[in-house]
Amino acid sequence: MMSLALGLRLLSLYLTKTRRRRKRMQLLPAFLRISMPFSAVLHALDVSLFVILWYAISIGMTLFNKWFLRVWAGSGYPFATSMTCINMFVKCLLSRVINRCSSDRCNGNGAMMVLPFDIYWKLAVPIGVCTALDIMLSNMSLFYITVTFYTIVKSGGNVWNLLFSIYLGHQRPSWPLVAVIVLISSGIALASYGSAHFVLDGFVLVLAASVIGTLRWVLTQSLLQSMEDKYGAPRNKVLAVVYYVSPASAIGLLPIALFTEASDYTSSRFLLDLQLLMMSLFFIFISGCLAFVLIFIEILLVKKTSALSLGIAGSFKDVTQVLLAVLIFGDQLIAINVFGLVVATCGVLFYTFIKHTTAEAAKDGSNRHTHDIPEFYIKDERGVAATTEKKTLNSVSGAELMRRENKECCNASGVVAHASLCD
Repeated sequence: MMSLALGLRLLSLYLTKTRRRRKRMQLLPAFLRISMPFSAVLHALDVSLFVILWYAISIGMTLFNKWFLRVWAGSGYPFATSMTCINMFVKCLLSRVINRCSSDRCNGNGAMMVLPFDIYWKLAVPIGVCTALDIMLSNMSLFYITVTFYTIVKSGGNVWNLLFSIYLGHQRPSWPLVAVIVLISSGIALASYGSAHFVLDGFVLVLAASVIGTLRWVLTQSLLQSMEDKYGAPRNKVLAVVYYVSPASAIGLLPIALFTEASDYTSSRFLLDLQLLMMSLFFIFISGCLAFVLIFIEILLVKKTSALSLGIAGSFKDVTQVLLAVLIFGDQLIAINVFGLVVATCGVLFYTFIKHTTAEAAKDGSNRHTHDIPEFYIKDERGVAATTEKKTLNSVSGAELMRRENKECCNASGVVAHASLCD
């Protein structure tokens, strides 16, 4: 899959160079009529590349975690909390390296925004703790349940997301949202019914991870909004979330890892055997790097397509992940489980469509409010109408237009920033 993505990327670069060469040659006007299809093909190849990379990294990470924790070295790596803690330190390190490089390249103009003290402790630290608990519980659940069952229960996070959003005032309750909750909940119930691999401990762990992860998403939405209120629409707010949240996650997990796993780790073969120690650290480091890269691949996908496209692709990604788990790990599904998975996927797609239409309606309403300001008359000292003006888009300064464009771009990227910090 990675080789296919690399091939598509090379083909995309080749087509880009070919297009530039043809423009320089100034060919006949008849040829120029195919420039639009050529551009569409080029864009499709570019998007396809990032979709393949997203599928490969996201699905590969889930399957890798299952293999690493349960299969590798005979019985798997038994220290899920330590693995998550190291992953968080890797993200913390990478976010600071990228921030330093971007700041040096921009001569200090690209430096990381300073998060106010109260926002940091009220939002960033709780998000970090929730992030750490979400990933730790998710990894621990893979000790007990299959990847298929894990994916099905995790997809129910949209239900908790809706409930938390309605409770905190981020979302207004409506009948379509009720239909979404019913679809996803019933789909998960059917997909889980009669599962031969149902283990109560694993189910409780992944369900708790789903609830805590959803709370993290809602808090991250508040953090992104606070950043926008404070700094307008900063370009690097996605990196800023990782920059401030990952240290809290790592430090919050460190005492838990030391308390629960330190005594076993000191006598474990993964510490005493130098080869196993180096290999385990290498695998964990690569996992942290891939999780960090995954965030920005999703952001690029939203910028190149839309949040709706990403949501649809994400639903089919879950289905692909289940199919691969069946093929690789031998997970079993009966007909009612497949039907439940389809119902839950339809619920997720419906929720994505509702979010998209709501965002578009809000955007259209904002544009009408901005551009359709009624005419007003300015009278001179004699009471005679001297000028008639109508404020339109042309009367807005160039700087204001740039600010609005950047804000729309950042808002689109924020749709997935909170949902993929630690996918």
